[in-house]
Amino acid sequence: MLDAFEKQSGVRVNLVNGKSQFLLSRLSSDGKGSRADVILSSDLVQLSAHRDLLQPMTDLQRWPEVPSVFKDPDQRWVSLSMRTRALFSKRKTTTRIPNHFTQFSDPKIVGQFCVRDWQHSYNRTLFASLLASDNPANTNWLKKANQLLAKRPSGGDRDQLRALAKGQCQFALANHYYWHMMKQSSNKQDVKLATQLEMHFLQMANGKTPVSTTTAAIAKHAPNKKNALAFIDFLLLPGTQKMYANLINEFPVMTMSGYVLPFEPALENINKSLHYTKKVQEVLPKS
Repeated sequence: MLDAFEKQSGVRVNLVNGKSQFLLSRLSSDGKGSRADVILSSDLVQLSAHRDLLQPMTDLQRWPEVPSVFKDPDQRWVSLSMRTRALFSKRKTTTRIPNHFTQFSDPKIVGQFCVRDWQHSYNRTLFASLLASDNPANTNWLKKANQLLAKRPSGGDRDQLRALAKGQCQFALANHYYWHMMKQSSNKQDVKLATQLEMHFLQMANGKTPVSTTTAAIAKHAPNKKNALAFIDFLLLPGTQKMYANLINEFPVMTMSGYVLPFEPALENINKSLHYTKKVQEVLPKS
């Protein structure tokens, strides 16, 4: 995607990777001397909490084309792609597979899950989205979430999928694209393990699936604002959105001809869930 933008625009992109919290802390400490132009983050909660480090994208050409559920009312950020935390099982399992979060309270699935630490931002974002549904049926299970575990949480999402394939649990929770990454990996063992699994999109009581987003923002002191706007506009083009779908295995936020989502996303919960982040701490299972 960066190569395509550079070729189209003639603008060179310097990419700095890091955790959202680290990059935002650096942005704050660098102040007016910061060389950062665009911030790309999978943690909308962190980004929204640091809106004082961002500037409005008032000149973004494609802003009016983006659905309101994917952008900040104050124009401080815009979402580029979606992901969901999916449920995984072994292929041809005889175990009944839950397809609604309301079923997570069923005693029959106690002790059957592999999940990374509940405190991780992926899980916290999921919990905030479930709380934003304002339906206790979606969140009652959180009080006893640890009872779902087949083993103590350790490692990342791919580790949960590996553990599932090796028979250490009946189900695993992981962001959907990690499974695709394993299937496309150069690691033959990961490919073998991934092919033993299948993915299921979980629904809330209203039939919708919680989603989170990869989001873009422009730094408050961006030295190359014009190029930053051009880059974000590029990321919202149909061709680039197609790259998100086909190369990164995330779901596009812009309408694409012939592309249909495999579930109905709870889009209204993306912004609404930002108001539930503090309440998440109250319901988080103790490690």
